[in-house]
Amino acid sequence: MFGSLFTGFGYWDFGSWLLFFILAGAMTTWLRSQGRQDYKKGTEQDQIYFSGNELPDSEEITVPASSSYWGFRKALKPYYDKLVAFHSGQTVTYVGWFLVTTALLMVLIIL
Repeated sequence: MFGSLFTGFGYWDFGSWLLFFILAGAMTTWLRSQGRQDYKKGTEQDQIYFSGNELPDSEEITVPASSSYWGFRKALKPYYDKLVAFHSGQTVTYVGWFLVTTALLMVLIIL
């Protein structure tokens, strides 16, 4: 019923791929069903953790952009300082670096 296809890159069997995706879907469904059974949507369990403080109304909760990933940014501050100093804002510069990087990769692939 399902044929096989032999290409220059290998052997493709439709039935094997179909079986693989059915098994992967079944395993994913089973793994998802193993979650917590005591979770109740729409209760206090849905509230975010606010460091033990009373949670304000949703309109009052704002996180400024400067606070997003502050630990990540602080840990990589020396790297980001070098990038900001290197940044020119001109598209021609980025296209040039792209071409240089592509050329280097092509040389490495050829060797």
